[in-house]
Formats: sequence, C-alpha cells, structure tokens
Amino acid sequence: MSAISAPAFAQTAEPPVAPAATSAEKSPAAANEDAVQPDIIITAQKRSQRLLDVPQSVSVISSETLENQHAQRLSDYLTRIPSANVVESQSGSSRIVLRGINTGGVGATVATYIDEAPFGSATALANGGVLAPDLDPFDLDRVEVLRGPQGTLYGANSLGGLVKFVTVTPNPREFAAAGEIGVESVAHGDIGYDGRLAANIPFGTDAAMRATGFYRSDPGYIDDPAHGSDVNDGKTYGGRLSIMARPSPALRIRASALMQNIRSNGTNIVDLDPVTLEPTLGKYTHQRVIDEPNDIDYRLYNATIDYDFGPVALVSATSYGTLKQAGVVDASGVYGALLTQILGVPLGAGLDQGMRQRRFTEEVRLASTDRRMIEWTLGGFYTHESNRLAQNLFGIDALSGDRIASLDGLLIAALPSRYRELAGFANATWHIAPRFDLTAGGRYSHNRQSSEQNTSGFIVGPPISFGGKSSDSAFTYSVAPQFKPNRNTTIYARVAKGYRPGGPNAVSPLAPDAVPREFGPDSTTNYEVGVKTQTADHLLSLEVTAFQIDWKDVQLLVQIAGIGVNANGDGARSKGIEFTAGANPSRFLSLYANGSYVDAYLTDDAPLAGGFKGDPLPYNPKWQGTIGAEYQHPLSGSLTGRAGISWHYTGGRSSDFTPPPAPPGQRRLDSFSQIDAHAGVDVGKFRVNAFVRNLTGAKGIVNLGFFGATNGDVAAAVIMPRTVGLSLGARY
Repeated sequence: MSAISAPAFAQTAEPPVAPAATSAEKSPAAANEDAVQPDIIITAQKRSQRLLDVPQSVSVISSETLENQHAQRLSDYLTRIPSANVVESQSGSSRIVLRGINTGGVGATVATYIDEAPFGSATALANGGVLAPDLDPFDLDRVEVLRGPQGTLYGANSLGGLVKFVTVTPNPREFAAAGEIGVESVAHGDIGYDGRLAANIPFGTDAAMRATGFYRSDPGYIDDPAHGSDVNDGKTYGGRLSIMARPSPALRIRASALMQNIRSNGTNIVDLDPVTLEPTLGKYTHQRVIDEPNDIDYRLYNATIDYDFGPVALVSATSYGTLKQAGVVDASGVYGALLTQILGVPLGAGLDQGMRQRRFTEEVRLASTDRRMIEWTLGGFYTHESNRLAQNLFGIDALSGDRIASLDGLLIAALPSRYRELAGFANATWHIAPRFDLTAGGRYSHNRQSSEQNTSGFIVGPPISFGGKSSDSAFTYSVAPQFKPNRNTTIYARVAKGYRPGGPNAVSPLAPDAVPREFGPDSTTNYEVGVKTQTADHLLSLEVTAFQIDWKDVQLLVQIAGIGVNANGDGARSKGIEFTAGANPSRFLSLYANGSYVDAYLTDDAPLAGGFKGDPLPYNPKWQGTIGAEYQHPLSGSLTGRAGISWHYTGGRSSDFTPPPAPPGQRRLDSFSQIDAHAGVDVGKFRVNAFVRNLTGAKGIVNLGFFGATNGDVAAAVIMPRTVGLSLGARY
C-alpha cells in the first residue's frame, strides 16, 4: 500500500486501496474476488502488528509504489505523504521535516532507522539535520513513516517522527532474481540512466543470502555560463548484502552490510532577484566562480539475533555505521568582496567542507510472544559516536576560477566531538476488554558529550584550541488508549513525548559571558486523536488524525557578540489535521487522496535567531495534498496493463529565520503543484514501464541558500523539471 494513497491497512502493495502483489502474479480483478485480503504487517512498535492496530499515525510506502513511480530519491516519494517535506539543495544534502517541526538548525528532528539500526547523528554537533540519508529504494520491502514524537521506542531526535527503511529478508525457501534498466530525460537538461540487480540465494532449508546492486547516472538541468550546461549531474551507486541463518528453530541470525556512494557535481540552485524571486540569468541558471561538488558515502553493518524462549523472545541488534561527506561551497558572495578589498585584485572564495560520522549502537530487548492480557517489551540501548567537522576557506581567482595556493587556509577549522548515550525503555499493551486496549511506555536516557574547536589561518591568526563538555538526561513517554468497535475500525488517542539532546558549544574562554557554553535539550509533547476505518470488503478506507505538538526549549542557531552558537529559545507549536482516503469504484480502478493542514509557529520571541512570536516555522506548508488514480487490467492470460496519475500540491511556505546582524525576516515561497504519471505492461515475468514526473514543468522552490549567489542575488533550490523515462524489468 502506498503512503500516497488510502490508509495502508487493507493491502500489502500498490495499487492503492485495491490489494495487489506484483502485477505479474495477481491482477486487481482476481485479487478483489478473494474472500479475505491480507493485512499490512509493520514493526512501528518493535513487534509485528497489523497497521490498523497501531494507535498512532503511520504511513507505509510499498515496494510496488516505489517501482511503479520509478522513485529513486527521498523527494520522489516522501513528500507525497501528509505533513512530510524534504528540504534540499543537492543530492545527499537533505533535511526531513514532519508536522512542521523545524527551526533550521543543524540537529535532526526526524530519526532514521534502517531495519533495526539507527543511521545518522544523534547530536547537533555533526550536521545531522542537513545530512539525512537519501537511500536508493531499490529492493526495499517498504518505508514506514511515523508522524509525531517517537521518543519511547526510538529515542533521541525523533521530535517530529521517524522514517524507517525496511529491507527484504533473505528467503531460504526459493531462489529469486530481479533486474531493471531504465533511462530518463530531463527538460532543460540531459539524459540519465540506471541499472539494478537483486538475487535471493538459498543455502539448504535454513539459510539464505540476498544481494542487491545499483548504479544510477543522475541527469543535470542547471546551467552555469562559466562552467557549462547541466552542472548538477552526478551518479549514485552501491548495494546491500544480507545473510540469514536459522541454526535451530528458536534461533535466527541475520547479518547485513549496506554501501552507497553519492557523487554530485553541483547544486540544484537558481539565482533569483532578491525582491521578485524571479530568475536573473535564466529559468535554470546560476553563476559561480568555482564548481561545487559534493561526495557522500554511507556504510552500515548490522547483526541481529532473535531467540525464541517460548513465552518471551530476545532480540540483540548490533550496528556500526559511517557517513563521510566532502564538498566545496562557493563562498564568494560572502567573502569575495572582503578579500578583493584587502588584497586589491578580483577575488572569490571557496569553502572545503568535510564531515565524518562514526556510530556504534547496541540494543537488547525482551518481548512477550503470546497474545495475553498484557503484551510487553523491555529493552536497553547504548550508542557511541565519534564525529569530525572540518572546514577550509580559500581564495579563488575571480576571473579564471582557479584556486590560489598562497590564499589556501585563510580559515581552517576542525570540530571533533564525541557522543555517548545509555537508555532503558519499556512498552506494554493491556487488552483491558475485547474492544479496548491501552498502550503505554517510557524511556530514560542519559548522554555525555565533548567537543573541541581548533582554528587557524590568516583571518583568525595563530592556532587556537578550546573545548567543552556537557551531559543531560531525559524521560520520554507515550500513552495511547484505543477502542475497536469492529475488526476494521480503530479509534485512538495518543499523548507522546520526544526529545533531542543538548550539547557543548566550543567557545573561546575569552568570549563574552553572554555567549552560552552549552545548550540544553529540547522536547516535544504530542496530543493526538485519530480514527482508522475500512469496509469489510476493503473497497473504502479512511484515516483522519488531529494533533497538537508543543515544543519547549527549542534549539536555535543564534548570533551573540558576532559568534554563532547553538542556544535554546522558548517555545513553538504545531497543530493540524491529516487524512488519507481511498475507494475502489470497480475491480480495476483505485482512487486515493491524502492531505494535511499544519499550522506551525513560534509561541515566543527568538530575537537572537531572527524570529518572533507568531512567525511560521521554516519550510512548512500549511496546506499540502495528493490525489490520484491507479488502473490495472488483464489484457490476456499473461498480459496485464497498468496506468496511474497523481497531482500533488505544496502550499506556500516561509524560509529560514535570519539571525543578526542580517535584517530579520523570512521570505515567503509560492505554492506549486506537480503532476506525475506512469503506464506500462507486464508480460509474464517482464515489465515495461513509462513514467513522467512534473508533467507540466512546474517550478517550485524547496530551499533558499546562504552561500552561493553573488551580485546580491538569492540562491534558491528548485524541483526537477519535467522528466520522462522508460524502464524494463524482469523477475525470476
């Protein structure tokens, strides 16, 4: 079931609302004739449950949806679910926002998991907020998106919610293989292509291996008069390997490794007039002094052990993940004029930026296995991070774009940091009556952090080194009663708390006392009521959720005495309504719609960050929605035709706050709509699919940058223009 369709509790895959396996296996006509349809099973509460039985707002994006839409990037699918947005300016440099919980800082407000392993940084000292993993979704089982705080079971940084990538488990019962090749052409740009392979190989009856590999050439569509056409092209490649074994009926061991590399040659940014926000050089054009590549490498290794003791089951999940980023930013708009004035020749400036994250985690939990009056989960969690942010400001010949060796290292900064966290949690569901359940849980977390700042160079003078330490604790909880009038309806309420750790500010001892040496944790408390329902024949479905999130001690990026640091503001609030609905007017046609109204704003002044009471939180559209249709019909015994179309609306948003000394004030970004469509046929085990994204060539701004634009222009990242593609796939 697709998150862009009706509630995902009636079926296991696309098309929306109607049940479907891959179309080569079962058509909607045949599926709707079945007496009983399979339910979606998810692991949002760290145990297998029907999605309908989970007392919170969850969307599921199926593998079939990803395949039909030829989705390859976060922005291709995540933005099609209620109250979710992706803010990005370049491949791999993404921020995920759920329910408007965002103030533009560098700490993540949405946690990311890959199966049992958290991925990304838990601290605001490692740019986790702008380096959300953008995983290629090939051969995923599904993507689960949990909206609202998830602090009880998932811990730090789940202030706004959680995105969980669930990979396919190796299957020892049969050999299977799949492959796909595709090509796409971008208006105002060039041509890209991709190839993907997956294989499931059994070893006897108790072990199997699953391997996937992919390579994608991403087409560019941004021009630069100084550097040529389509400068934001790139490539993404990698793969996953997973091995599962059952040495005994009670024991299951799964080991996996994930590798993905992103190589982006430039940004998705257009230069705009600062007043009208209209392009100054061309619809898809910017001008830079130097190229702006960005390289990101993901690595994640995980070992999960499950042991069934009978009445209880033990799970041990051990993981080690790394993220490496190395990029170049054109900083001429900020430092070029200063260097030109000082040295008397036309100069630009560039910034080398690197980030290295290394994270070890261990989670052990016990859970009841039988459905008794009380089902419970009890666990412990430990994580250790080692991070290093490095920056180097250098001079550039403004005419040729060449780096000037003598002006390298104008400012060199290194910020190593460490983060350690220990937590314990418990969660239980009490089946009070046949139709009434109460789910509640709590988590206590304690962390310790340390950081250093080492600077040198022409701008700051002789080498300086100083550091800081911090520690804090948090208790998070969730309480969710639910009433089930029948098997196909759930009415629930939920109160839940999430938190984000604080940390030290590495500040010189000579800095004024007003500059905070550390910043505290912030937290959100979510109040939510909802209903999930479907007809017994699964032909109609509806989910409606109303929520309010109170955000306290909001972490902000501020300027105090000319020093940029993290600090805590007072409060913010997000409130709104989300819905998903679907209908099957015939055996072959599925209609779906979803949307959200989210009003997120500051409840107190934050003058040091450039925000004031009532100001909207950045990059949150009040109105957002998707409507669409899917049609699937057997043409003969081995031939099935498919087609689908969707319209997605993103309402007006406001840009980031502007801290002093710049004049305060957010920029208002216009709303935009995007139409996507696909059509194809399945012939036996083969599939041909044609697709188009952004059919009308709509231009939508998704981010306003700080660096980049010169001559007083504004740098704005825009959505990809009309993209037309074709793919050919096969399954065995």
